Amino acid sequence: MVNVKEAVDIILNSAKPKEIYEEIYLSDCIGRICFEDIRSDLDIPTFTRSAMDGYALRFGDNAIRYKIVYSEEELDKNCCIRINTGFPIPRYSDSVIEVEKTENDNGYIVLKDKVERERNFTKKGIELKKGDVLVSKGERISARKRALLAYCGIVTLKVYQKPVVGIITTGDEVVFPSCNLEKNSVYNSNFFILDGLLKQWGVNGIYFGHTPDDKLIFKERLLYALNRCDVVLTTGGVSKGTKDYTKDVLKDIGSSMLFEKTTIKPGKPGAVAIINDKFIFSLPGWPAALYTVAYVYLKPFIMKIAGLKDYENRFLNCVLDENMHSRQGKDYFNHVNVSYKDEKFHCKSSGAQKTDNYYSLARAEGLVWLDEEKGDVEEGSVLPLLLFND
Repeated sequence: MVNVKEAVDIILNSAKPKEIYEEIYLSDCIGRICFEDIRSDLDIPTFTRSAMDGYALRFGDNAIRYKIVYSEEELDKNCCIRINTGFPIPRYSDSVIEVEKTENDNGYIVLKDKVERERNFTKKGIELKKGDVLVSKGERISARKRALLAYCGIVTLKVYQKPVVGIITTGDEVVFPSCNLEKNSVYNSNFFILDGLLKQWGVNGIYFGHTPDDKLIFKERLLYALNRCDVVLTTGGVSKGTKDYTKDVLKDIGSSMLFEKTTIKPGKPGAVAIINDKFIFSLPGWPAALYTVAYVYLKPFIMKIAGLKDYENRFLNCVLDENMHSRQGKDYFNHVNVSYKDEKFHCKSSGAQKTDNYYSLARAEGLVWLDEEKGDVEEGSVLPLLLFND
């Protein structure tokens, strides 16, 4: 059994971005991951322009009185021409004086203040130079960055092709919400957890259906999905029950197990395997355990193979506002609600921490990590916090 840190290292060291791109239009790029550095083809601004509404002056003998002219050709020494914000600076102009700092006097303006050379000039290329990077390889394109690409005239761009991720749920007792809930049955929330998380992470999952606790059916369905996907996610069947066949099937098909269980709690029985460069994440059946393992192990893996450069989970420091129970040798990821006070994050349990309690996790805002070296942790302790963003 490996600990959480080791498991994350094993997964991420095995993961490689899918180096295949597709070219898409600017209108479709929000949330996609950039395949290469995108550079500006222009200087921005493309010309030297006025930063204010005012008068463009051509200096002469440092007079404070300037004749108003109406064309650039007339702009001789000690003359000025009206100019608006964003307009090109006229040739030979030395400065732009704001309207409110002048007085009109029978075809002339009189300056109220001294004016330095190149006042209110926004120089060509001062914001961006041709060749400057607009979006970096491996960066997720936000609304702001898409607008920046438009600002520079970019029409199409290369993005990473999304990894193809399959989902298989299992269990005789599991039924979909549209079905009648018979005795000893539970509703299939696991599909909705994985489908929702993948959508949130910018990946579309393909559902290969729900299988009963039948080893041959599951094996057939898994092989079918592996032929069509880069990654296959399965739920349930990974513990030690009499109908838990998942790990046996992984071995039967010749996959290499990266690990079969870890110190994470909840979710210890989860396994990760690889076959022909395809990955299989066999996740726990209890929804709270499934969600926890998906956030800690699956999320950074998906982010990395999707091409994102900042793929690792980001943990914040938080202060416990209550005592928490844990045992050495297990990495507890407790469901917590979070507040911010005294310039620090604070957290409290969102409810029961039992593996079979999903309501507590669903109402939580993050997971606090009590690593395997700790026992019970006292109020006031500072621990790593992983915030949810789904």
